[in-house]
Amino acid sequence: MAQMYRQIAKELESGLAQMRLDGRMRLPTEEELCRMYSCSRQTVRSALDLMVGKGLIIKKRGSGSYISDKVAAISRSVFLIVEDEDEYTNPELILRLRSALRKSGLELRCLTTSGSFEKEREALSLALSSSPAAVIIEPISNILPNHNLPLIGSISAQGIPVIYLNTSYPSPSDAMCIREDNIDGAKKLVTYLKDKRHTNIACIFRCDDSRGLERYKGYVAALYENGLPFDEKRVNFFTGNDRRRILAGNDEFLCRVVAEMPPEVTAVICQNDEIAYRLQMVLGKVRSAGRRALEVVSFDNSYYASTVSRITSLGHKNRDLVTAITDAVCRRRYMPEPIKWQLHVRS
Repeated sequence: MAQMYRQIAKELESGLAQMRLDGRMRLPTEEELCRMYSCSRQTVRSALDLMVGKGLIIKKRGSGSYISDKVAAISRSVFLIVEDEDEYTNPELILRLRSALRKSGLELRCLTTSGSFEKEREALSLALSSSPAAVIIEPISNILPNHNLPLIGSISAQGIPVIYLNTSYPSPSDAMCIREDNIDGAKKLVTYLKDKRHTNIACIFRCDDSRGLERYKGYVAALYENGLPFDEKRVNFFTGNDRRRILAGNDEFLCRVVAEMPPEVTAVICQNDEIAYRLQMVLGKVRSAGRRALEVVSFDNSYYASTVSRITSLGHKNRDLVTAITDAVCRRRYMPEPIKWQLHVRS
């Protein structure tokens, strides 16, 4: 029973947000819950008591269990906390997500961090005081220590779903994370390059979030699986701060990557299209100095890849990402499957 009542409580808790949106305040009776979960009444009561202890429901003698005022008071706003709502792939995602949530009676509110943990804290504090229907967080860096985790825990303790986008902080441990299958994606890019007779492949990945490390892991695994050589001199890492400098027009990092690139390298896998695009710009400047052309591939299939520079890039349907986020907000799904990358080949 020890494990079962906790699982029942977790499943019931996950449905509170949708019940509230549907205008249903009363939980199924103990007898109905016993039938639903094929368990004893004592197990059901233990699950309900756990939820009462969290302040999520109240019990009324002779009437049943009801969503507490704390949960009922949660607004219809969904907070999305991202680095920059106007940057890169975010505008299209936000447009589609706002439309999808509106169909469920929810309004999307965007808050930006500019890559600052202090600004993230301000956004989280506002979310905590506003009692939104859910909080979607794009972590700044889930590898570095973050003093905002207790604040995120306080949001979760109020019964507000915390949903991570792309990567996740270590708590709350049961928070959902909408992410792509980055290991498999990197393997697809290595295999694509091998099929084009590239054998010496370099990489540029971000090292302070797990997406970059997963892509690096897939890159290394695919080299060995395909019988291709691995050389640490071909591996290049950057941080979130490096990225912001690159986007601001500082090419120092990429110029150093190109200058130190082993001469036998013929292809490079980049963290994403914004890095790949700027790498191509740097390569264009040094090509006249005798550097041979490098094939550049990347992730995201953004406008950088499709219209600006014609980069072969991995992408996925934005509607798949939006559907996964919307399902998570409404708590229709507990463990979303990682979204698969699809290769978009360009010459």
